Amino acid sequence: MSFSPEWESRFAELTHLSVWPWSDLVSLVRRHCKQLGPASRVLELGCGAGANIPFFMSLGAQYHAVDGSPTVVARLHEQFPGLRDNIAVADFTLGQPFGRDFDLIVDRAAVTHNTTRAIADTLAMAHTSLKPGGLFIGVDWFSTEHGDFAAGLPAEDAYTRRDFVAGPFAGLGRVHFSDEPHMRQLFSQFELLFLEHKRLERIVPTDGGRLAFWHVVARRPHA
Repeated sequence: MSFSPEWESRFAELTHLSVWPWSDLVSLVRRHCKQLGPASRVLELGCGAGANIPFFMSLGAQYHAVDGSPTVVARLHEQFPGLRDNIAVADFTLGQPFGRDFDLIVDRAAVTHNTTRAIADTLAMAHTSLKPGGLFIGVDWFSTEHGDFAAGLPAEDAYTRRDFVAGPFAGLGRVHFSDEPHMRQLFSQFELLFLEHKRLERIVPTDGGRLAFWHVVARRPHA
């Protein structure tokens, strides 16, 4: 499965250009990666408009990133010229060009916009790309308790939906939703260190809005 043309269209239209670091990701990195610094190699999957780059630069980490959108990567090369060789156009479901021995691989709601098979392939790549003991941190993976889980049409598997016509997923192609057993299965190669289910219910306006996400921290075993 190749990179979503829907996301390239969104970036070309200058939408979904978040530029502030995601607080949940910052918190999990600071809690679980306290030794992260200049000697550490970090890879972000689906970096988008680079919201998390200033955070990792502030730590002095050796930051690398891939995104499938040529438009957004070109913008990042202009904004962060010193990282030009470290940010590449690539479909992370098929691989990444920066080798192995990463201390940390992070994702904020990019991997979850794929099918189960593509996510499993991505996590297998991440497992190989991490050094033994390295961590994968995923934030905002959509839950089956999310209010929009039933809004899309069934896609290639029971956890993937497509063709949303309204709401936050409209025009974004495939969206993947997980329950706890599915999350555990996806990360069966890893040692789970942290798994959190976050629920948000909108009270005002009274439209019944319900958001639900998974946050995960997983370690590649040493042996």
